[in-house]
Parts: sequence; C-alpha cells; structure tokens
Amino acid sequence: MRLLFGWEFGSGLGHLTRFRPIGAALRKHGIETVAALQEIDAGRALCDPETGRLPDGLSIIPAPRWIIPNDPKLRQIPTHSFADVLNLIGYGQSAAMAVRMEAWQGLIDTIKPDLVLTDFAPTLNVVARGQVPVISVGNGYTTPPEGRALPPIRPWQKRLEAFSVTHEKTILNHLNENLARLGRDPIKHFGDAFHGDETFVFSLPLVDPYARFRKAKQLPPFNLPQNLTPLPAADRQKDRVLFYFPGNHPRIKVAIEAAKTAGLDTVGFISDLKPEIAPQISAPGFEMRTSPINFSEELPRARLIIHHGGLSTAVAAIAAGTPQIILPWNLEHQVTAQGVTALGTTRVWADKDGEAGPLSDALRKMAGDDKLIAKAMEAAGRIDLGTPGESLKTVVDACLARMGALPEAS
Repeated sequence: MRLLFGWEFGSGLGHLTRFRPIGAALRKHGIETVAALQEIDAGRALCDPETGRLPDGLSIIPAPRWIIPNDPKLRQIPTHSFADVLNLIGYGQSAAMAVRMEAWQGLIDTIKPDLVLTDFAPTLNVVARGQVPVISVGNGYTTPPEGRALPPIRPWQKRLEAFSVTHEKTILNHLNENLARLGRDPIKHFGDAFHGDETFVFSLPLVDPYARFRKAKQLPPFNLPQNLTPLPAADRQKDRVLFYFPGNHPRIKVAIEAAKTAGLDTVGFISDLKPEIAPQISAPGFEMRTSPINFSEELPRARLIIHHGGLSTAVAAIAAGTPQIILPWNLEHQVTAQGVTALGTTRVWADKDGEAGPLSDALRKMAGDDKLIAKAMEAAGRIDLGTPGESLKTVVDACLARMGALPEAS
C-alpha cells in the first residue's frame, strides 16, 4: 500500500517534523510513503543524520510549486485572511491554479496512492477529494475552520476588510471553476479546502488564531522536543543563548550581528544554511552549527532563545521555561508571537525596535535576568501539553483505518 504526503505552503521544518513520525509509524506497517515537498532541499530533515540517506520505503519528489515573491514591498500589503495571503502569490489567478491542480492530479495518477496525507496543501486537498481518501494535518494557523467564511487570522481583529472578502470570493470561484473542469464537486467555503475527509489540528489555544471559532478539538502537538523539564536559573549554563532562524529571514543579518556582539555564549542553527558556510559565520561566543540544536537537551539549560516565531520552537521554549526574543517575519509568526507574549516572558522584536545594537542590548539584559527565568518556569507549569504520543497514535490509526490496514485488536 502507498501513501502520498503533500506539503504545498509554509516555511520552516514544522511540516516535515510532523510528517516524519507519521511516515515512520506507517512504514512499520508496510506502507510505502512518497513525500511531495514544496521545498525539496528541506527533505534532508527526513534523512538519517548519520548516513544522509532516506529511510527504506520513503521517497521524496518535488511538489507543484507556487513562486513566493521576494519583493520586500509586498510585506507592506495588508493581509488579514488566508485569501489575502494566497492572493499575493497568485492563488487569485485561475490559470495558475488550473495548471497546479493538473500537476497534483498527475502525481495522483502516477503514484496511485491508497491515501493522501496533506499538511498545508489546499490544492491537493480539493483535487484528491472524492477519488482518494484524504487526511489533513496541521497546526491552528494552517487549518482555518471549515463550513464557514474565513475569520480574521489576527485574533485581535473583529472583522475582515472588504478586500479580504472579495479575495475569498474570487479564489473560491476559481477553485470551483477548475474543479468543474476536472469533473469534481464544488466546495462551499474556501476554508473547506484546508480540510480532508478527516482533519487533525495539533496546537494549543494559546497560539491558535482561530481558537474562538474552532469547534473541533485540538490535539497536543507531537512534533515537539520531548522531556522538556524546566531548570532554575542557577542550574542553567552561564550566558547560554540559543539562536534558530530560517536562512531567508529578512532580518537574519541583524540577528547574527546582534548575537555576535552581545558577548554571550550563543549556539545557533540556520535551517537552510549549507554546512560549509557555518564555520564562516561562527565567531568567538557565537557557534553556528551544521546540524539542528537538540532542544530536548539544550532548551532547559539555556537562559534565552532568539528565533523567528515558529510554532514548534515557541511552544517548546514555553515548555522548557526559557524566555524568548522573537523576530517574526510573516503573519503566522506574528500571531504566534502575540499569543506567547501573553505569558509575560517573551519580547517581540519589530522593525521599529531598531537594528543590531539595541537587539544586542536586549539579549544581554534578558539572558541575565534570573527573575525572568523564574517567571518562565512558572508559566511552563500552567501549560498543559497533554500526551503527544497519543496524538500521534490517533492520526496513525486514522491513516491505517482509511487504508483498510488497521491491525485487529488483540
């Protein structure tokens, strides 16, 4: 039996760290897994770190891509819903949508999966629906509620602007026009495109922008570091700061300069940095590593983490009782940062807050604040991460059931 995993939108490694244990569990049941990735270089996160090879039974292929514009001016265009966000990259163009729907259909026809598993892949969801069972997974941000018009992504926003409503209507019309060409039934709401026959949302209400609208129960994230036991300030490494960013972050140079000049003991990882570049970036007091930081070991012992606002990183830092400085660069990171700041142990660093000098000062101040660590430890005790292993079992069992491969209870 064969599963096709599709990842269409979103940056960072959270989508793959969510798929990796699901795929591994399914392969133990003899399920072949094919991963279609919108960023093929990110596939190294699925490889064995020692051999650099993919596990037996797993192959990766490029997914039909949308070209993400890199013009900084686009960051100034207001985006209040997913319709606004996806409109910027061409989702409002019927012809662009049509060819990608045909491409996904071609992958389905070629791979002939028994199940499609998606993560932030609305185009694959609607193409596969009705011909292959579809299970969708994601976090709160990537999975707006179905059966209704899109709510605002920003939890503090009461209602959408008129242009957001227009974008949603346009995209929905294009989707349904192209579905009709493929002989498929229309969908009623654009939000329905982010769901499968079954949908599993792995998040916490604290960082879910749609928490007040969501009817389905959220499951504890299982792609977080495990055994995060907060340590008091006295048991943490002196001046230890963790640094974690994607290489395409627009303020990565500012963050690096600030960390280098802070005079602290900083270790970092840039997710899409070529290994040979890491030594060139390193400096006294700033070690850039070629492999991901082991958060389970190092987050509880760090005095501070500076990062981009990825959901998994932010929640892991909360669980470890480690204060954070977040430099968000897209709407998802902004929403996550807004939720995390409610705990009072995080500083969100915006463009208006200045460049490397002021950021370096903030790093030194927060890393040296024992009271802040005590506050972060108290906040960690108030966050219930549930039982991640049960969450993983829930989605794996659902996949096996949809494929008719669920083992009989003994």
